[in-house]
Amino acid sequence: MRNLIFLLLSSLSLSAYSQKVPKVLFHLQSADTLVHKSVVTQIKNLKQEIPTAEVLVVCNGPGVEFTLLSKSTYINRLAKLNLPNVKVVACEFTMAQRKIGKADLNPYSGTVSHGIVEIVRKQNENWLYVKAGF
Repeated sequence: MRNLIFLLLSSLSLSAYSQKVPKVLFHLQSADTLVHKSVVTQIKNLKQEIPTAEVLVVCNGPGVEFTLLSKSTYINRLAKLNLPNVKVVACEFTMAQRKIGKADLNPYSGTVSHGIVEIVRKQNENWLYVKAGF
């Protein structure tokens, strides 16, 4: 019986130890600055509670405005927080449709060829999906 209890406790502690680092994808499709502010706040709160979490913000459609130098109030706030493992990417397909060049993006932003494809890939890799907005 004693060995059984030890084995049970050992497996529980190993299980807790082997918990994966959460990977969270925020899907941002809104040009609304209140949504942008909310995303930054949510990421800040997430990283305070789970500092090891990986975060990716995929911006497509009107959400690409979050990444623009000319409209980057909230992405600048996110960049200033200097949070580890937080990335923001803009959809190149949307950028081409809106005639936005990479030089128009905030330096904190990267790009992906197609936002929706990146979301599907990340979900296939077990990233948690959060739809940004109200």
